[in-house]
Amino acid sequence: MQSPDLQTLQTAYRRYGPGTDRDDLAAGYAAATGAVLVAALYAASVWAIDAEVVDLGWTPYFATIEYHSAVDLATTGLLFAVPAAFLVGVAGWRIAPARSAFRGAVVGAVGAVAAYLVAFVPLAAGAVAAGGVANPFELAAVAVAAALVLTWWLAVPVGGLVGVVYAARRPTPA
Repeated sequence: MQSPDLQTLQTAYRRYGPGTDRDDLAAGYAAATGAVLVAALYAASVWAIDAEVVDLGWTPYFATIEYHSAVDLATTGLLFAVPAAFLVGVAGWRIAPARSAFRGAVVGAVGAVAAYLVAFVPLAAGAVAAGGVANPFELAAVAVAAALVLTWWLAVPVGGLVGVVYAARRPTPA
């Protein structure tokens, strides 16, 4: 026989975990998965350019980024991007549920950009809590702007693709 605490935990997992029947939470999990995919693809793309697997010639976009820095930035960014993407995915589904593949693509692409804006809040809060920063809000804004400039070209298409896949896999009645 299971203890009441374990039973409560299993019930909460079924209701709110990744296998939930709630479309809004499942959309949040899909968006969070997209954020992890963007970070992994970004680190892989910088590695491919740094290792000269892909030759772009000289480009200022990747000129100063080295692989280890990109991995560090992508990993640290996940601390803020994954929860932000989850929240945006849940809110996006509640505001504009994707009932078609096209709408899923649009909501996913817009949600990818919105996740950067939502990530500003915990970044700024962390900078304020850390103290010793002259202007924590400016620091958070610069970090979000840098992340957006470096990864938008991956985040927007991946967000759209995640939206299409999610809309196709979890259709809702009209």
